[in-house]
Amino acid sequence: MFTRIEDAIDWIISRRNNNCSFDHFKEVCHKADDPQNDFYTVHIAGTDGKGSTVTYLCDLLMSQGYKVGTLTSPHLVTHLDRIRVNGQNIPENTFLNILNENYEFYTENELSMFEMDFLIMCEYFSQERVDFALVEVGMGGRLDSTNVIDNTKLSIITTIGYDHMDRLGNTLKEICTEKCGIIKNHSKVLIGHLDEECKETVKDFCEERNCELYELGEYEDLGNRRFRFHNYEYELSSYAAYQLHNASLSLYAFEIISEDYGFTIDYEEAAKALFMSKWRCRFEIVRDNPRVILDGAHNIHGIEALCDSFDRFTGSKCIIFSALKRKEYQKMAQMLKEHCDKLVITDFPDSGVIDLSEFNEYDTDPDYKHAIDEAIKNYDNILICGSLYFMSDVVLNYKFA
Repeated sequence: MFTRIEDAIDWIISRRNNNCSFDHFKEVCHKADDPQNDFYTVHIAGTDGKGSTVTYLCDLLMSQGYKVGTLTSPHLVTHLDRIRVNGQNIPENTFLNILNENYEFYTENELSMFEMDFLIMCEYFSQERVDFALVEVGMGGRLDSTNVIDNTKLSIITTIGYDHMDRLGNTLKEICTEKCGIIKNHSKVLIGHLDEECKETVKDFCEERNCELYELGEYEDLGNRRFRFHNYEYELSSYAAYQLHNASLSLYAFEIISEDYGFTIDYEEAAKALFMSKWRCRFEIVRDNPRVILDGAHNIHGIEALCDSFDRFTGSKCIIFSALKRKEYQKMAQMLKEHCDKLVITDFPDSGVIDLSEFNEYDTDPDYKHAIDEAIKNYDNILICGSLYFMSDVVLNYKFA
């Protein structure tokens, strides 16, 4: 039995990977009486934008007086921020109690970290009697642990880009097919801006499974973080241009849910909630004069969107970047270099981090804190980006004045 949250989290993280199959976890959930099917669930997949879409949609639903549970990954500050109700982390004592009560069941069935997180989420959401569960896919969709949910009301596919090709496929169609695995029979499906081939793939899945498909149309960018969607005007606190897509997608999901669940939207409260909504390390400005931005873009699609937003600022620019070896880090570095005066490739404590010796043609600094200090002295705009694990380390260990 665990008495300290630190020990419990260390143990659960040590079980990050296992060799059990998706079918094994589905059978384990069945042994536990399928607690994942007790909620009105919205399931969110996609290459980028999942976390932002979850956050915006959560705040929109909360603005109407509902209790909303969310599951996201990876964590940014603490493992506990993966599981939240109304934007608040699962309490330490609650996490400990649920883990201790189920420890024998979890170990007997050889569950991984993510599988245990999922079952802890189910029990916590049940205790809290949430009205809605917003569940972010960990990776892909078809074989992701979260896909044990059988009665998803709405599936959202945010974007499709090249990421995790070793597991999901080498073409956009193959990647999209894996993500479409979350689509359940007779449910509703909402997609963001996808290319034509991916749209057709989703349409084929929806026809086969008798689903109602909704496609995000155009939203009107009114400038200065304001936009119009479905005849209503909204404003975001984020300067990221790509968040207009995620916010519009969340608004569309919000409208679909309101019709399905049977409530009338208070658009004034919704607009207030959307403006106040924030998602950590997504073009997050953590300091002014000079401006310092944190962003967890960690694939080609995300870097393209990030650079578009960073280009809108004037003044000298420095980008500090680090990533994991499993990503297309050389391509990302090359792209970033074209959008700043100086690009610094750096390191952070992770066994899977890139090797700085591969970047002889770039400026490198093994100490990211030193790199940030130097950038703050010399540049008007500093963008710190790359792996979300890098962002987590920066958030925890660097104090921005």
